[in-house]
Amino acid sequence: MNLPVFASILIASIAVAGCGGNKNENPGFAYGCPIGDKKISSKEELIKAKLEIAGSLSNIEVEDLRCSDRAGGLHIDVDLRNESSNARRIAYRLRWLDRDGMRAWDDEAWKPVMISGKTLYTLTTTSPSQDATDFRVVLMDQDK
Repeated sequence: MNLPVFASILIASIAVAGCGGNKNENPGFAYGCPIGDKKISSKEELIKAKLEIAGSLSNIEVEDLRCSDRAGGLHIDVDLRNESSNARRIAYRLRWLDRDGMRAWDDEAWKPVMISGKTLYTLTTTSPSQDATDFRVVLMDQDK
């Protein structure tokens, strides 16, 4: 086989291999989190799609959101950063949804959290049933 033919085959093989997309991500998921039919192209878009703020919430930023499927339940970690130098009191709950977007579980009670100034706090939770295949994180400011 001569060099130009070999080089062409090698370049074509690399191009085809590069077009395969992310083999680790399942359809309907982004960054391990369920998204349904939504088009999510960044972690910021994912956080925006999964977050609801009850009222206003200043100085608290959602820095990261991670999901994994564990033993038939959806495990979620949410990293919250307090940008203020003062401690902040917030509350959170999750709204669990089934595969059709309907509520899969009764509303959870608000869970209070104190986040010290200039620190990162990780909320960790697991879905209450296998019917809960999607979620929304709802945050509320308790200092107001």
